[in-house]
Amino acid sequence: MTFSKAGRTSVLAAVLCLLLMGFAGASYGAVSFDVRPAPSEVINTGMSEVLGSLNMVVQGTDNVTGTSVLGGATIAVSYLSNHYGTHVEIDNTTSTGIYLFTSTNFSTANAYVSDVENIKLGSFYYGQVEVHMDGDVSLISEQEAIEDSELSYDYLRLDGVRGRIALSTAATVGNDLYAKLQSIGDPDAFSFVNTQDVEYRIATSYPGMDVTVDSGTSLLLCFPSSGFYQDRRPDYDSVITITEGFARAFVDMNANSEDRVDSGEYLLGNPTNSTEVKVFLTNIPTSVESISWPSYAADSHGYAELVFVSGSDDYDQAGTASAVYSYESSNQTGGSDVYVESFELSPRFNLGADQTGVGMSQAQVALYPYENPLRAAGTDPGTLPNARPRFKLVYQPDSAGNYVEVIRCNCYMLFSYVAARSGFDTGFAVANTSSDAAVFDTLGAPEQTGPVTFYFYDQNSGYAGYYTTGSVAFGQTYTGLLSDMLANATPAITGDFSGYIIAKAEFQYCHAVSYIADSNFAVSAQGYAALIIPDPAIKGLRHHYNMGRTPSAAADVEEMVPAGESLNN
Repeated sequence: MTFSKAGRTSVLAAVLCLLLMGFAGASYGAVSFDVRPAPSEVINTGMSEVLGSLNMVVQGTDNVTGTSVLGGATIAVSYLSNHYGTHVEIDNTTSTGIYLFTSTNFSTANAYVSDVENIKLGSFYYGQVEVHMDGDVSLISEQEAIEDSELSYDYLRLDGVRGRIALSTAATVGNDLYAKLQSIGDPDAFSFVNTQDVEYRIATSYPGMDVTVDSGTSLLLCFPSSGFYQDRRPDYDSVITITEGFARAFVDMNANSEDRVDSGEYLLGNPTNSTEVKVFLTNIPTSVESISWPSYAADSHGYAELVFVSGSDDYDQAGTASAVYSYESSNQTGGSDVYVESFELSPRFNLGADQTGVGMSQAQVALYPYENPLRAAGTDPGTLPNARPRFKLVYQPDSAGNYVEVIRCNCYMLFSYVAARSGFDTGFAVANTSSDAAVFDTLGAPEQTGPVTFYFYDQNSGYAGYYTTGSVAFGQTYTGLLSDMLANATPAITGDFSGYIIAKAEFQYCHAVSYIADSNFAVSAQGYAALIIPDPAIKGLRHHYNMGRTPSAAADVEEMVPAGESLNN
């Protein structure tokens, strides 16, 4: 056969094209992945929670990295869902916990995380991780490894990505988060379960903890420093109980070498600290001199350890105090992650001598460390605080719970007969003898100041109202007339009155006399000393351990010497 010059040229061109096509087909091709997510549970107030990992396993045949157009190829993992409508920002980078684990052939292709950023889309931001690799590397799929009895197949695994959950759609408890995978640059470089844009669940949000505050302890000012007779201190009935919101909520950053690690044995997400809680006490009465914080609170699978207290001496005496406890465990995955843990804390108040401040304190707890104020949405992950995990500042319970009450050792007096009628009136003198150091020196009573309230009981109709005096200072005496008290009582009492009075002095060691006479106190009718009624908190020869007004059970009381005054004065 004879070819012309032109014909020979056309044939050579055609052969060259075929060779080039064959070379291109052999060198470049799409990589098909079966994506296998491992979703995690995240705390809805978390600002740096570890999201679930994504394992991308090569599937099918003829998988070759790269693209005939660009050479290299890039996968974008976007923490955004078009279908499910969720989004979350990324909190960390490749230097702070994001790892890409690769099989041998992907390592040959130089697969690596090329970019981590938070991207704005309309009114919100979402995080994106880009994985880039070189082209022209043949891969072994899972099926090929099984068929050829190969020891391994090729995969990519993205681990340790942390999300700013409190700024995401998962801030609402129970919401799921999804990641979207797509090939960028050349849409034909990768496929995921035979589609170009696939979304995978990578996390579900839950509350981080539940906190209850139970109040049942009252401290008596007349027993510094413990608030109990002779410093005998039973277990507090006031307890702050902190319970995990779910079994994997609390994390010990280094419980042991194999706990909470990724596929490369790195601590998952590079934690800088364990999960911590900060306990806040507020409205602490000024009579509290210091606070004794428990050093730890144990659960069967872990414990909360005291790591920091506020102020220079456990308490700054400004009405507030706080302490930070760190979660610790010797077996994170085998114990702590299986069981919901609970810790009970009872910080104790120590009363100062000669104090008068009373009232009920409150308690709240927050997950710690917290990001306060929050960094703006869309902040570069590389510039966010280096505390992981950390949280949005949210107090639990929402309204502070009553914790411990400091109460006065009140003094009660009975005036068995009084009258303001038929031209007669009753006068009173109530002495506050809580100032007696000049007599008893260091054995004297705590100096206390407070008002006296008179409760009126008519001989025919019973309880009629009350009258409260101004504050009576220690070492001073209140004097007054029954007729004046009745006119200013609540409610006002008019007309004749005769009966008895029970008076409550808000200080200890009161003494009183009353005197009935005509309105000019010219004709004497009767005078007597008031009987002292024991404080119900210190009744008879018993002192209530639970400090309530009545014991709830036999175990709540203990035989003791009475601390107040008795009816024999």
